[in-house]
Amino acid sequence: MNATNTPSARQASAPSGELDVDRVRQAIAAALAPLPVGDRLDPAVVTTTAQLLAEYARALLPRAAAAHGTRRSSRGPGLAGHGLTHVRYRLTHADCPDAGTDVDAAHVWCQEMARSCQMLLGLVSDNGQGRAVFSLDTLTDAERKG
Repeated sequence: MNATNTPSARQASAPSGELDVDRVRQAIAAALAPLPVGDRLDPAVVTTTAQLLAEYARALLPRAAAAHGTRRSSRGPGLAGHGLTHVRYRLTHADCPDAGTDVDAAHVWCQEMARSCQMLLGLVSDNGQGRAVFSLDTLTDAERKG
């Protein structure tokens, strides 16, 4: 995450009522892009990306949990259920390290959150053919809480 793969300013926050999947995918790509040899991580960019990915994960988590609940078997939560629990835990108990103090640790956190967002998108979309924009206004209070 350097100046060349920084999420754009218009990506900095999702509108309150909808989530643009293309923006989520762009943030994921920026977090997972290889760092060119000799480049250094920019702590401000890492911090912005971490905040953005956490926001996207919070928005996707209730929808992914609802989608998983309708598809899962009666044999238990399965891999996806455990993944949802892990994302929920990270969002509530494992904040991103301070990029100003340890930019590498914050970068790893961003990469892990980007992979979590990929998993959430996969659960929300219908066999990878998800809509371009998901409405968040129709979430119930229970879904918002995850």
